[in-house]
Amino acid sequence: MTLSWLIVGAGIHGMHAALQFVTHGRVLHAGIRILDPHETPLDNWTSTTRAVGMSYLRSPSVHHLHWDQGSLNLFARIQHRDNAAEYIPPYSRPSLSLFNAHASHVIAKHRLDFLLERATVRSLRSAGPEWIAETDQGAVRAHNVVLALGRSGQPEWPQWAQPYRETRRIVHAFDCSYAPPASGETAVVIGGGLTAVQIATYFARDGSGRTVLIHRHPFRVHDFDADVGWMNPIHLRGFAQVPSWSERRRIIGEARHRGSITTDMAAHLRDLQAEGHLDVIRSEVQSVLDRDAKLALLTDAGTVVTDHVVLATGFERRRPGGQLVDSLIYDHGLPVADDGYPIPSPALRWAPGLYVMGALAELQVGPAANNIIGARLAAQRILSGL
Repeated sequence: MTLSWLIVGAGIHGMHAALQFVTHGRVLHAGIRILDPHETPLDNWTSTTRAVGMSYLRSPSVHHLHWDQGSLNLFARIQHRDNAAEYIPPYSRPSLSLFNAHASHVIAKHRLDFLLERATVRSLRSAGPEWIAETDQGAVRAHNVVLALGRSGQPEWPQWAQPYRETRRIVHAFDCSYAPPASGETAVVIGGGLTAVQIATYFARDGSGRTVLIHRHPFRVHDFDADVGWMNPIHLRGFAQVPSWSERRRIIGEARHRGSITTDMAAHLRDLQAEGHLDVIRSEVQSVLDRDAKLALLTDAGTVVTDHVVLATGFERRRPGGQLVDSLIYDHGLPVADDGYPIPSPALRWAPGLYVMGALAELQVGPAANNIIGARLAAQRILSGL
């Protein structure tokens, strides 16, 4: 059987694309399949947000899994969850619990979970009017493929931490394999962005040991990780008129607030520090030494001895997709910018029957491409071009 649509990735972007195809694209469930290494939809999202101790989203309540921007707020009213505890300013940012409950509701209502097959795509190749995806579970054929790939496979590891990468004595935030320090233990969180602050405040709040946050730069406070104007059609029309791909990349870089934290988390951090529950050190780790069963972090400000280290250092600044996308580019001569990112059409078609979303669509969708709202913007473009 040849599918109408194959979606690679069951994160927010992939699941939103499936929802749009089912509800607006007039595609039967039998004609769609979603491939992902995880067993359940949004698995990576839920495990990561739970691990870092996220309480509220950074995005406003109108950004969620559904295409109707009022869907989450309507769901909250029906579930009697439209109260102050479920939203915080600005822009009524929803609690993670409410966001996830709404997402589960949308997935169940539209039977999107039945579209998911656990499989890892090894390669993609064009075969006339079809695409063939070779996976660890066999081959899948489809007329159209959407690459909805996230950055989760590319965590950034500082050079000093590299020797400990396989030992589990130092872990990355996106490994999701850590817990608050127990009594008598010390945990160090490395980083100055929102993930680092979320983990540090979570450890300080729920742990019975000592928590230390080490960050290099002054905290950059921005309520959103990209200026909200980039969700406005006027801004996006101007972005689409920029003829140079390198200039578009420069605009994207300037519009994003990489490594920033929200106003509420900055206040929470200050409170925990003032109460003596959290030590905050502005410095940079130079090296690490074994000291009995502990690790000694040598910083500009002195030595910090710890039992656990969690790196909240973000993702590597390179294009997602790894070898899968590398091979597509090489084998099919697909157009890319100087930085290796796809140059798709305005409708996000990279080749006949091949579409991109998320970070792979940045040069068309703009600075918000990788955010939750980026899923909606990308799916609308794909559907409009059919």
